[in-house]
Amino acid sequence: MKNLLKLVDWKKEARSIFWVIIGTVIAGLGILFFIDPSKLYTGGITGLSQLIINVVELLTTNDLVINLGLLSFILQIPLLVFAYFKLRKRFVIYTILSVIIFSIILSFSVETPIMGNDVLTNALIGGILGGLGNGLIHKVGASGGGTSIPFQYWSIKTGKSVGFYQIIFHGALILAAGAIFGLDIAIYTIISQLISSVVLDKIFTGYNLMKLEIITTSGREMADQLKMLPHGVTMMNAVGAYTYQAKTVLTAVISVHEIQKYLALIRQIDPSAFVVMTGVSNIMGKFTKKIIN
Repeated sequence: MKNLLKLVDWKKEARSIFWVIIGTVIAGLGILFFIDPSKLYTGGITGLSQLIINVVELLTTNDLVINLGLLSFILQIPLLVFAYFKLRKRFVIYTILSVIIFSIILSFSVETPIMGNDVLTNALIGGILGGLGNGLIHKVGASGGGTSIPFQYWSIKTGKSVGFYQIIFHGALILAAGAIFGLDIAIYTIISQLISSVVLDKIFTGYNLMKLEIITTSGREMADQLKMLPHGVTMMNAVGAYTYQAKTVLTAVISVHEIQKYLALIRQIDPSAFVVMTGVSNIMGKFTKKIIN
């Protein structure tokens, strides 16, 4: 147990926790002060919770008011249980931390958005904050939980992309909101989510796949460890131009959510390895998809 604790990079984990907290607070405040009081919708579980609450209030003429933070937390529980058994524990712990903070923030109620009746500005600012916050969370190998967990599982089972299921779910949510509460709500929600996606991509990555090129003097040992993971590895001999030292270049294509796991293993084998990470838009051939573990 002591040896295991020594292997943990506590400074790195402290930084990760810090950015998970900061990212969650930013995304939560975007919904609390801009999106929700404007009667706009975000994506995922929070968006579904907003729709349920607004429909209930409409049907009961505001006699029954459900707390957004509480409902979104309750809906997250089965997904977190699923994640505990299917995903790596570091990812799950950080996700639980994010969900708890997010739910606490959304448990407060703000009647009037900061920008008043300017719905477009509220949509834009809320989208920017949502993308920024979630980008910071994803950057350290965590997530805010929600629908990305089952979407990833279905992607593995069916071969369809996670984005395919996100489009279906978010599209259905926006259509329902627009049909019940007006077309303008749907349009402004789409604008907000598009802005959020753009900001998220700029901070994190717009790609689902990444190519790793690893230049190392521990080629055989590195290859033996990396090939135990889901994806294949290609080795090429190389020579350093400055030292003329023999090196090995290993290439692998992995899912973007696996990047932290691969980098941790690479650092463990060769801390001085030079790693190039490049976004991949398309591949042809066999590629094994795997849920985070």
